[in-house]
Amino acid sequence: MSSEPPLAKSDLATEAAVGPETQTETRKRVAKATINKQESILFRIKLQDAKGKYVPVYEVANKTIGFLCSAGRLAACQELSVLVDKFLETHPNFIIIYLSMDLSEAAFNRTLKAHPKWLAVPYNDPIKLEILNEWQQRGVPCLHIYDPVDHAILTSWGGSCLRFNSENCFQEWKQGGAGVSFLQILTGWWYYAPPAGEFRDITEEQLAQHGFPGSVVKDDEDEVEATKPVAASKPAPQDQRLESKKNK
Repeated sequence: MSSEPPLAKSDLATEAAVGPETQTETRKRVAKATINKQESILFRIKLQDAKGKYVPVYEVANKTIGFLCSAGRLAACQELSVLVDKFLETHPNFIIIYLSMDLSEAAFNRTLKAHPKWLAVPYNDPIKLEILNEWQQRGVPCLHIYDPVDHAILTSWGGSCLRFNSENCFQEWKQGGAGVSFLQILTGWWYYAPPAGEFRDITEEQLAQHGFPGSVVKDDEDEVEATKPVAASKPAPQDQRLESKKNK
């Protein structure tokens, strides 16, 4: 026999009207009760929006967060950025925090300007390097999915989640799951089609001056087409000698 006391009629009526609490609802309730400055990485960082305005941490403290380690100059990062923006359109409760690996603050600002829905750790904040070292970040791009309940990273395969399980990964994250399986990753690459767009590696100077490939960059005074051809760099002296020999 069960040792649990029987439910009162009032309890039965409430449960019938409201229904049992789902796992996701339970995690939300627990999240509000367990967030604290000692455990959560969110209270170690400062946040800004794309315009440089300060954003209080409490505004995102109970939401599923993607920490995006990326650099706008790299083609692979440009491709993942498109997937992230597309995902944000259908999941407004998902938050992106940009951990910039750009080589200059100008390139960092250009990246944020191109993705106005992102938040970011300020470019010169030293906590950024502490986080990257703590997570043993070795390459970009990488999308770390942060769980507000356990105050920990659910998965560092966020990019694969968006590529191969975009319809279900967010709900799995909310329930504490990784959002993608190894089988989905292995089989997904066979059928994966990159998003439409032009992606190519560029220099920091090209990014700061012209924006991303294929984009239209809106400045304060005018608009600059990012598709303008960029002047080719001059060949090194050794390359010049090789070219002269070919032409002989």
